[in-house]
Amino acid sequence: MHWFRRPHRNSKALTHFDDPEPTVVAKNSGSPVKDGDNLANPTVAEYASEAAKEFLDALEAVADQIPVPGVAMAVKVAKGIMQACEESHATLERAEDLKSRIKKLMIILVDELKGKKREEVQAKLKEDIELLSKDLAYIQKKLNKIGSQNALALIFFKGLNEEKVKKCVSRLDNSLENFNLARRINDTNLLNALQNQIIAFHTSHQKSLDEMNGKMDRLQADVKAILKNKNDSPTTLHPRGRASVPANGDNFHGRESLVAQLVHALTPNSDGQKRPRVCLLGPGGMGKTSTALAVMADSDMRKHFPEKNQIWVPCVKATSVSFFLDTLYSSTGTTQDTGNTLKDIISELQSSSEPLVVLLDNFETPWNLLDSRGEIQRILNQISEIPQVAVFITMRSSFPPGSNKQWQSFDIEAVDEIAAHKIYLDICSAGGDDHDVSVLLHALGYMPLAITLMANIARMTGLGAAKLLEEYRRIGTAMLQEGPDAEQNLDICISLSVDSQPMKSHPKAYDLLAKLAMLPVGTTYDVLTKWWAHDFPNLMGPLKALTDTALIKRQDTHYFVLPVIRSYILDPSRFLPNVRTTMVASACNFLSHHNSSPGDSSFVDHAKALSAEEGNLQEILLAVEDSEPLVIEALLVLARHHLSTRPRLEAVDHALRLTHKLESHQILIGDVLTCYGRILFKLDCYDDAQKKFTCARQMFLSIPDERRAAMSSLDLAEVYTFMHDVALSEQLDLVMDAKSVFEKLDDKQAVALSLYRQGALLGQAYQHKEAIELLIHSRKMFEDPADAVNHAKCSYTLGMVYYWAKRYDKGFIAGTEAVREFEHLGQYSGESMQLLGQILFMKGDYTQALEMAVQALAICKLYGRPLDIGLTLETIGRSWAKMDRIADAKEAYADAMKYFQRMSDSGESVMRCLFLTRQADNPLLIPTEEEREMLASMHTDFDPI
Repeated sequence: MHWFRRPHRNSKALTHFDDPEPTVVAKNSGSPVKDGDNLANPTVAEYASEAAKEFLDALEAVADQIPVPGVAMAVKVAKGIMQACEESHATLERAEDLKSRIKKLMIILVDELKGKKREEVQAKLKEDIELLSKDLAYIQKKLNKIGSQNALALIFFKGLNEEKVKKCVSRLDNSLENFNLARRINDTNLLNALQNQIIAFHTSHQKSLDEMNGKMDRLQADVKAILKNKNDSPTTLHPRGRASVPANGDNFHGRESLVAQLVHALTPNSDGQKRPRVCLLGPGGMGKTSTALAVMADSDMRKHFPEKNQIWVPCVKATSVSFFLDTLYSSTGTTQDTGNTLKDIISELQSSSEPLVVLLDNFETPWNLLDSRGEIQRILNQISEIPQVAVFITMRSSFPPGSNKQWQSFDIEAVDEIAAHKIYLDICSAGGDDHDVSVLLHALGYMPLAITLMANIARMTGLGAAKLLEEYRRIGTAMLQEGPDAEQNLDICISLSVDSQPMKSHPKAYDLLAKLAMLPVGTTYDVLTKWWAHDFPNLMGPLKALTDTALIKRQDTHYFVLPVIRSYILDPSRFLPNVRTTMVASACNFLSHHNSSPGDSSFVDHAKALSAEEGNLQEILLAVEDSEPLVIEALLVLARHHLSTRPRLEAVDHALRLTHKLESHQILIGDVLTCYGRILFKLDCYDDAQKKFTCARQMFLSIPDERRAAMSSLDLAEVYTFMHDVALSEQLDLVMDAKSVFEKLDDKQAVALSLYRQGALLGQAYQHKEAIELLIHSRKMFEDPADAVNHAKCSYTLGMVYYWAKRYDKGFIAGTEAVREFEHLGQYSGESMQLLGQILFMKGDYTQALEMAVQALAICKLYGRPLDIGLTLETIGRSWAKMDRIADAKEAYADAMKYFQRMSDSGESVMRCLFLTRQADNPLLIPTEEEREMLASMHTDFDPI
């Protein structure tokens, strides 16, 4: 936002005739000056156009002698404001609006302070604002009374040159519009002082006014001459040029493609067609204004629209229809003054013989005036209908103004990671060697404004990215504040959207935004209505308000909140605790409803729903610190989903931590320990898994719960097969003891599970015949009643035993059946596919083995188990080696070792890969006895039997 940019706090105040930045120039909104002997009352704007600093001083000094009805009072008030606010660089937009702007000063005050902390406004200004309203009403009344008198001040404007008039108008223009409210505590005293000035002036100098009336008659001709010299015709003001388009900053990266697209859209090749309407949409902080300015400065753009034909209209302060029209009037350089501002603007644009482009920057300000939207739409339509005018709009919204058919819309997204780094390093070059910068930029969502402010903090403090990220996670967007406006303060930037009229028009919009802020991966409309916002009687209104203000983004079917806006909304000072409570309850209900097991008819659909929402569920539940059984049960459902899809510990670890405060829920605690152990086992952390299974077994025995304790024994037996210090006999004892318990409980399914584990153990002990018989028998038992998951596990293990028995055809059939069963169940099939790759390799079909292993690798990586990924890469390497692709083989072995090293016991696996790497260079290489033993544990061609 470039309009009315305040100077830095440490910058010097403007001297009396320093040129300020381009501002809105006042125009005559009343009746035009007419020819004839009787001169119409001059307007406030005409007084302002003639006033210079020297005259203001003189006018105040001789106030006792020279009454100035109406305008004199206005000038005196403006003078008082300028003196009181010299340090704060306050600005007056136009002299003619002094009365209405003083009337609205209270509104401006409150509106400006919305970006501040709310508690400050309530604590310091609540009483002052109420008194200020009364003071303003009184001042307005006095101004109206004095303004109705005969205006004599024109006699003092004789001889002023055009340059001084221009500079004084600019000075007055800057006196109220950007009234710096940093000194807001003194505002009431200031207005009381001004009130006293008005009263004193009006009372003590009424007599002098009568004496001055006679002088007016003699000097009317001089006044008319002054006006004539400054106007080409009685119905126009002095000629003015258009304000130039500001230059864009140097730190501008990642928008080259978007700029090119916008330029192409704005510069069609056909001369006879209507000029385009182009809209750049997106949330605050993304760089819409800087991108638009880059478009205007583009060389191809300037071939179609030279700089003199580019019109920049900063709409950020256009908080009413009249202000919007005045901004247009000033920015277009309109000189005609018929009393109809819009007509004058249209006439000015139509008078151009060359094509024009009008950039309406930050158009959301006037567009969000909901009560006046129809009028704003009509103004926009009239401008757009002018054949030679192309309209280019930037606004905080997800939709263009009016009908989509009228606009070519472009959404501005966050910059990519490369551009984000460039923005950061342009400001803080010391971050070039900081590897944590990437994580910091990701946390900021690659939003340009957030990156810029964070980089400035890094440069000024010398802090590294890791420390800055720590502070950002603790403080949030409150740390990204450098100044009092939206260009320097992220909270203010976001609050402009949060506090906008579309949000206020829907009271539930902020509640919905708070709910969505707790869903980092976003969600769909259906899930919102059924789960997260089920208590909303009408979701459409709030959802529309959030999209209108670009506070949420829609990607395909998902709605989500950008990371920086999430941080702002979730700040404890503004986040509503009841929202978190309802969201935790919704998360628990969601998980309870989707709590099905593999093989259940609803499992696949439930797993899909859980996968879509698991990031949201985890975000909500991991923040809970109360040991509520319902929350722990919900976390357990989520952890079991992780076990089925991609093993990870966050949910189950938090669940276990919450159970530490529970004493009367031992079964729940044991179930959490069991799930924890199974996830650790799938992550190949065998020692830790064994500890969790042991604790769970002891917990169940203490209850007692014999069935659960026996199941823990089977879990222990399975993990012991990967631990070399546990004898086979000990493993078999655990299985047989569990089998006895299940038989006593008449649990046939659990008995079948015991037989399955016994067969797997015997197969690994080279007792292939007995193992195959047990596995076939147990698989049959899993068919009635149906236990599809364990049936699939039996098929896989049977294929493995056939592989060790070197019965590859049988193994391939069983392995293929296992893949089919797991896929049908929506379960992980990577192990089974990896087995098929090994079998194909042993059959000498290296091409098919490679293809199967590559397919398996993709599935294994999705699941994330290091052992399976490493074994699959090992098979790929062996296949490449057989096909004389030695470099590829060695690369596969190297990758395999990286995954093996993530395991708690990786020695054997790494040793195998090291030998296979050497053998790739020398196929005749013979392994040592130790190496052969390691190789034979996985590859039957190294087995001497």
